[in-house]
Amino acid sequence: MSRRPIPSPARAPSLVSCLAVAGPLLLAGLLPLKPEVSARWGWSGAWIYPVGAACSLSTDPAGGPRPYRVMRGVGDRDSGGAGHQGVDLSNGAAGGPVRAAANGLVVSVGAQGWNHGYGRHVVIAHRTEEGLVYTVYAHLAPGTVAVRAGQCVVAGRLLGRVGMTGRATSPHLHFEVRRAGEPDERWEHARVLDPLRFVTAHLATPRADTGWAQPYLAWAERGSLIGRGAEAYRSPTRAEWWRTLAATVRPPFPAIPAAPESLRGTLEGAGILTEAGDLDPAAPLEWGELARDLARVRTRGLCLPSSPVGAEARRRHCRKQFGVGSPGDDPGALADGLPGRPDRAAVCLVLADLAGDEPHHVFSHHRELLGRQRPQPAAPPKAAPRPGG
Repeated sequence: MSRRPIPSPARAPSLVSCLAVAGPLLLAGLLPLKPEVSARWGWSGAWIYPVGAACSLSTDPAGGPRPYRVMRGVGDRDSGGAGHQGVDLSNGAAGGPVRAAANGLVVSVGAQGWNHGYGRHVVIAHRTEEGLVYTVYAHLAPGTVAVRAGQCVVAGRLLGRVGMTGRATSPHLHFEVRRAGEPDERWEHARVLDPLRFVTAHLATPRADTGWAQPYLAWAERGSLIGRGAEAYRSPTRAEWWRTLAATVRPPFPAIPAAPESLRGTLEGAGILTEAGDLDPAAPLEWGELARDLARVRTRGLCLPSSPVGAEARRRHCRKQFGVGSPGDDPGALADGLPGRPDRAAVCLVLADLAGDEPHHVFSHHRELLGRQRPQPAAPPKAAPRPGG
């Protein structure tokens, strides 16, 4: 996609140090990263594709006319010699839903205008263990942009619908993934990655049917609370649990240490672990530890996306698994009387109950946009031109 050059910003310290400085950092060179915004911007874990089926571009669960395919790749040259900075994904029709590829923070929304050829578009910042990453979703249909700058979104959240605004000659999604060098660097200047290669490498793991636990496991994977493909009904080790705790803390830690000893030290320094010095990181988690640690992190504050399951169904699941309807209100209730050890499915259910529900007005707006009639696509030409953006 060709665009006019945008002035480069002054360089700044890394994301790790910038999130704690006085005065709001301009994330992506645009969004003031105030403490209250940073505090609710959680981690990105497993990713999904932004169109088509979540884990496959070759099928379309919405019943589109054809599966999505790559019309143009990264680095392809246009007629002016400019290199293409993303991939163009199309199934030949306008109106298909465009989703957030991972949990993140919306840093920019172009709801109208040319926008350097991007047309209607959304830019999301993702806090990953590999550093700060941006995703870009461009050429969205007019009137379908469903998010605003400063809003936290989860993987799968509706952003808009496939269109052909900006520099586009047929309906498609222009999708970019960029790795930031500095957090206040304009997103347009961040290093371009191959989007499909990146998403495929971080793709959510398709699971065999895990019954009631399925939505909680997917939610936890996408929030970096459990590892991709982690077995549902096995107990996590203490080190794994410490990693989960570190991903729930509000405000988020600048980084999550990989080594168990460093991770334990980080949590002890935050007052979340106070009795872990003699505990074996490789040993399985016990119910008493789960209850004690959750009570402490709940007091400090949680940075979790809202529960993937509504309150009524979630309470039924909690009563069946734990004997109480809302362990999130009283984690101490998990300390006594439960058999065996907590497995990953149980951990994810408790965390979802702690997270609670999305505000009703947000949910209603999202549902309204999902149900809105799709833009009517124009009849495809006999020989469709190659997408230009």
